[in-house]
Amino acid sequence: MVYNGSGERMTSIKKNIWLTFYITATIWLLFFGAATYVSYQTVYDEYTAEQKKLMTLTSNSLQSLFRQYEVLLDLITKEMKIENGLPDKRKAQAIMDTIIDVDPSMVGVGLFTPDGEAYVASSGITLPPKFNILAQKENRESFLRTLKEEHMVLGRTYQSKVLNTIAFPLRKAMRDKDGKVVFVLSTVVDLNKAFDFLINKKNTQFSSDLYIFREHDHYFQMVLTKGLVDPSIYSYQIPDSERSRAIESLESELGISYQTIKDKELDIIIDSHQPTLDANNPSDENTKAVSKYIPDYGLWVEAKIDDASIRSLFLNKAKTLIIVFVGSLLFIFILFRGIAISEQRKKAALQYQANHDYLTELHNRYYLDQQLVRSGTETPFFMIFIDLDNFKAINDGYGHELGDKVLKSVAQRLKVFVSDSDLLIRYSGDEFIIVVYNEIHQTIVTRCENILSSFEQPCVIDDYSFVLSASIGVAAYPEDGTDLDELKRYADLAMYESKKTLNTITFFQEDFREAYKYRAQMEQELKQAIVLDEFYMVYQPQIMRNGGLFGVEALVRWENKTLGMVPPDKFIPVAESSGAILAIGDFIIERSFQDIVEVQRDTGINISVSINISIKQFQHKHFLNKLVKLIEKHAFIYVELVLEVTENLFIDDVIGIQAIMHKIKSKGIRISLDDFGTGYSSLSLLSHLPIDELKIDKSFISEITTDPKTRAMVEGIIAIAQQLNFTTVVEGVETEEQRQILQSLECDIFQGYHFSKPLKVHDLKTFIQSPTVIVSPTPPGISPPDTSPPHNE
Repeated sequence: MVYNGSGERMTSIKKNIWLTFYITATIWLLFFGAATYVSYQTVYDEYTAEQKKLMTLTSNSLQSLFRQYEVLLDLITKEMKIENGLPDKRKAQAIMDTIIDVDPSMVGVGLFTPDGEAYVASSGITLPPKFNILAQKENRESFLRTLKEEHMVLGRTYQSKVLNTIAFPLRKAMRDKDGKVVFVLSTVVDLNKAFDFLINKKNTQFSSDLYIFREHDHYFQMVLTKGLVDPSIYSYQIPDSERSRAIESLESELGISYQTIKDKELDIIIDSHQPTLDANNPSDENTKAVSKYIPDYGLWVEAKIDDASIRSLFLNKAKTLIIVFVGSLLFIFILFRGIAISEQRKKAALQYQANHDYLTELHNRYYLDQQLVRSGTETPFFMIFIDLDNFKAINDGYGHELGDKVLKSVAQRLKVFVSDSDLLIRYSGDEFIIVVYNEIHQTIVTRCENILSSFEQPCVIDDYSFVLSASIGVAAYPEDGTDLDELKRYADLAMYESKKTLNTITFFQEDFREAYKYRAQMEQELKQAIVLDEFYMVYQPQIMRNGGLFGVEALVRWENKTLGMVPPDKFIPVAESSGAILAIGDFIIERSFQDIVEVQRDTGINISVSINISIKQFQHKHFLNKLVKLIEKHAFIYVELVLEVTENLFIDDVIGIQAIMHKIKSKGIRISLDDFGTGYSSLSLLSHLPIDELKIDKSFISEITTDPKTRAMVEGIIAIAQQLNFTTVVEGVETEEQRQILQSLECDIFQGYHFSKPLKVHDLKTFIQSPTVIVSPTPPGISPPDTSPPHNE
């Protein structure tokens, strides 16, 4: 064996090398196969994740656009003046033509009576004689549904011979004060113009076509694609059997119900049943798709997962894998080095995202906290807290997309006032913080004034121009506080002090801290005030011009064991912001009913009671039902009840508030507009409000004897009220001279300390039974107060 040892060793080495090669090759091959599978799955997951994000953006964009159209329809109905049940045709057509000029995506607008008959259409639309929309099978179902819905209804998309286009109808019913449909406003939208942002901007949206179909009848609402779409696709209805099979498969795969998917508006991957776009080959196509439900409009939005795109992405990634596995260990080292660099970049990107605001690209509050901690306690600085004034009106009136653009513009403006050593932070929403190191007080004042001056320049966004303003609060470290969280709160408190006047600068003061603590303590005490029976009611008499008693105003009082007597103007705002106002409001109404029923029973005299209603209480969805139940519980009479609301009630939703007021009026309850002249309402709005009383604020009365301008204003208000057939109530009458002037101006009802302070129930009974008081012989509010001389004169 010795003679042959050298040759056998060489053979063994060769075998081991080949064996090692084969083993290595096999391992590399298996590893390559596994890596290929993982790579494909990663590409697929990344692709579908991106499509889900885009689906969320798309669905939000669709909802925003639909809401814009609903606003346009509301504008049309608001502008039309109804005569004998229907608006004047020429005026209606002019209004509809104006809206079409404003929004070129609208092909035409028409008015239809509830029975489907065409009443009038916009210019350029010629309807066939005796055209009835209910006779069209595509429109019948959605038209009938519009008659039942309060909101805008999306009609079925179809090929319209009348408009010579693919019609996407939007409809909304206009109702009279009794809720009866007067007419149906219908508009047709040009898909290509209205949804151009989805069709043509493929670099920011889906790489495949979008299918949007209706949940309740499975017809396609829209098919958005760069290619030609045969209109017959809109007459195609997805078979129930296919939908049922897809839903069953989806519930089984995700482990949740179909209803839950819709309720939570989940972005999901489904087996989609979509027809081809070729009318000559109408076969169905089953594929995977990203889908999301839009509950407000009952629509499913689907985008087919493009297998070709996934394969392309995967092949691009696989080329790298092939090079890696064919190369040497050196190439593997380079690959790992590339992976390390990639991970480093991802980490840097995550670090950037963690420290920056996604919208404005400014640093965020997390970065602020970190930097303030790192800067230590030795370097003094000023914290400037900036909050835009009335920014909510921009978001509500023009949409969040335009509001975001305004915020970007604001961020760019603020950058001008920040040096490299300063910090500029988007704190939240429309709030910004600037931290300035090593500056003096006057420099900060100048900088803040320059910031406010910069907002005076119009902010031009798209076709809109906004003049912004801001409220600024400033706190200094360490003078105002050494705790960083506490300092932010103090700057915030200073800013809220600026909010009282708007567009001003306020530096933190020590009394702000005490006011904050007092408010916080008040909020805690309010939570248990009703349980501890700390509230009670007093009633201030209201006297008619002839000296007779008209009624009383119910006023709540709060006596707390810790805070003592707290006036309403102090605790009511805190109750509104903390949510306690609803419980307090319920107490006021029920206790007032109990007391007035007792007064009427013991004196034998019926009087009215005016109760102040807060904005949040008035807007609560169950307010009217609860009020009616309490009236019935205490056997109260509707005509003896007056609800007082302030002008600020109309700031957010004039139309919605008017609807609630009409419902209240239908119950026979009177409504008084309190503090008139100090709030929001205009004369044009006043003529449309279903109110009975106009209550002039006491701030006018205090100067009526010394200021001719104030007297002229009060005289003008009374004259307007008389023209509108409103009863005028004036509060704050303190002297006989004031009473005589108001008497000469023909004010109807007086209230103030000149006649009586607010009284508890026992004292109110005594006051009513006093021989100096003439009680109104008829329930007040049915007709204007009698102005004849009182019986005891």
